[in-house]
Parts: sequence; structure tokens; C-alpha cells
Amino acid sequence: MGFFKRRKDKKMLQKVLDDVQSSETLEQMAEKSTGSLLMDRCEQVMENAREIEDGKSEYYIITSYLNDIELIENLPPDQADEIKKAAEYVSKLNQARDQFLNTTKRISDAQFQMIQRMEDEIPDAVRNLRANEEYQSTVKRDMQYLEGEKQEWEILKKERRKQRRTLRKTSFLLLFAVATAAVLWLILSYGFEYDTRIAWIATICVAVLGCVYIVVRLESSRRDIQQAEANINYAITLLNKVKIKYVNITNAVDYVCDKYHVRDSREFAYQWDMYQEAVREQEKYRQTNEDLNYYYDKLVRLLKKCELYDSRVWIEQPQALIESKEMVEIKHNLLVRRQKLRSKIAYNLDIVKKGRKEIDGMLKGYEVDNPKLVEMILQIDKMAGLEQAG
Repeated sequence: MGFFKRRKDKKMLQKVLDDVQSSETLEQMAEKSTGSLLMDRCEQVMENAREIEDGKSEYYIITSYLNDIELIENLPPDQADEIKKAAEYVSKLNQARDQFLNTTKRISDAQFQMIQRMEDEIPDAVRNLRANEEYQSTVKRDMQYLEGEKQEWEILKKERRKQRRTLRKTSFLLLFAVATAAVLWLILSYGFEYDTRIAWIATICVAVLGCVYIVVRLESSRRDIQQAEANINYAITLLNKVKIKYVNITNAVDYVCDKYHVRDSREFAYQWDMYQEAVREQEKYRQTNEDLNYYYDKLVRLLKKCELYDSRVWIEQPQALIESKEMVEIKHNLLVRRQKLRSKIAYNLDIVKKGRKEIDGMLKGYEVDNPKLVEMILQIDKMAGLEQAG
């Protein structure tokens, strides 16, 4: 019995020890959980504190700009007129530069660079291409004329050959008619004893005249055919020569067009004119930039004499220095922005204060041994401006 009692006492003792250890573990977990919650809450409040700090920085800048506007509005007349003149030059030059930048390009950058690389040879190339195109047109007209002449002679040759065939058929008909008439006159003369001398004379005359006519026309058509063939051959010879000239001049024109990426001399001349205009515009733009930089510097120097917070900001809005209406609008916008910043800062400050109270409540009964947490709380107070109040 004593043995079992001792074992029971040992079990109870072990249970007590386990409960104590469990209690210590829970306390550690609670402490750890509290520290984690504090860090999370501090990070949340830190975001609002940053918003306050950023808002204060922007608020200071806007207030400085408003003070600059007040200084500019209260400048002596002589000083104000000098600043206004410089601002007018800046405004006009800005408009000229913007107009150049917004102008639609009439020539591509690639075409501009290509012409720029071969600028010295372009004028001669344009003239040569125009002359070659004119010569190409002349050769083409000559070729068309010779082709027309050749076709006319071929038509004449075909007509004369057709005529010769017709004359041959006519000669056979004439021979048949004369033979028929001769047989008829013989029958009438010997069979019926008619006097057919006049008929024979007339028949012989018709036969002779018909033969002469046919022979003359055949010979004439033969000569015409020979002449047509000679003219056709001559036209073909000339046409071949002209075709060679046309091929050569066409190759020369195509080579220049391919080299300069144009369709014809008119487009080439147009691109050359556009290039020259672009060069003039670029020179004008360069001169405008030089003048603009000069008046930028002059305007900044004049404004720096006024001891402004930011003198360079006005070169981007020179119209406000020229027209009081523009300055009033800028001032109004700054006042509206500053009022919004006040509301934003106040809103975030209220959140930070509430958050700090929550943090202070969580810190009660909690021993802070985390340097990062302490540093974060101090930074929140500094950024939100609570350290003076504390």
C-alpha cells in the first residue's frame, strides 16, 4: 500500500509541476502576443505619422510659393516691368518652340537622315533624274512612233498581197471570159455566117486592156510589197536600237529611284524641298532654344533679386508674370491645396493621437525591452509633433 501511495504522490507532484510550467508558457505567449500587437499598431500609426510629415513639408512649400506671389505682386513698378518684359519673351519663345514640336513632319526621319548623308549630291541627282525621265519619255515616244510605222507598213503589205490574190483570180476570170467569147464568135461566124469582126476586135481589145491592167497592178503591188518589207526591216532595226536606249535609260532611272527611295523626280524634288524646309525649321528651333535659354537665365536672375523661395518655377509659367488673372488663378489653386493639406494633416493627427492612446494603454503593465519598438514610438511622436505636447 505504501508503494502505491508513494507513486500517487509522485503523479500529483508531476501534475503540479506541469501546471506551473504551462502557466509560465502562457505568460510568455501572452507577453509575446502583446509585443507583436504593439509592433503592428505602431506600424499602422507610423503610416499616418508619415502622411502628417509629408503634408507638413508640402504645406511649407505651398506657403513659400504664396509668399513669393505676394512679393511679386508688391514689387516696385520698374522692377515689375523688367520682369514682365523678360516673361513676355519667354512666353513667345515657348509658343514658337511648341509650334515647331507640334508641327506634323512632312518627311520621315529615315528619309531626312538619308538626304542629310548625301546632301551635297542631291541637287545634281534631282536634275539628272528629271533629265533622264524627259529623255526616257522622248525615247518612249520614238519607240511608239516606230512601232506605229511598222504596223502601218505591215498592214499595207497584207493589203497588197490580198490585192495580188484578187488580181490573179481576176486574170483567170478574164481568160475564161475571152475564151468563152471566142468560142461564141466562132459558132456565130461559121455556123450562122454572122459577121463577127467587130466582136472579135472588141474582145481582143478587152482582153489586151484587161491583161495590161492586171500586169500593171501586179507589178505595182509587187513593188509596194518590196518597199513595205524594206521599210518594215528598217523600222525593226531602228526600233531595236531605240529599245536598247529605252532599256538603258529606264535602268538608270530605276537605279536612282531605288537609291534615294523615291518613285520619280517630282517626289524626289518634293522631298528635297521638304528637307531644306526641315533644316531651316531646325535652325530656327535651335536659335529659339538659344534665345529661350538666354531669357530663362535673365528671368531667373531678375527673380532671384526679389529673394524668392523658388525663382526657377516661374520660367514654366511666365504667363502668370504677364497677366494678373493667371497669377490670381495660381494663387487660388495654391490656397485650395493648402486648405486640403490642413484637413489632411488634422485628420491624420487625430488618428495618430488616438493610436498613441491605444499604444499607451497597451503599454500599461508591459515592460518594454524591445529597442525597435521604443525607437518607433519616439519617431511617431517626432513626426506627428507630439513630443512637445508630451
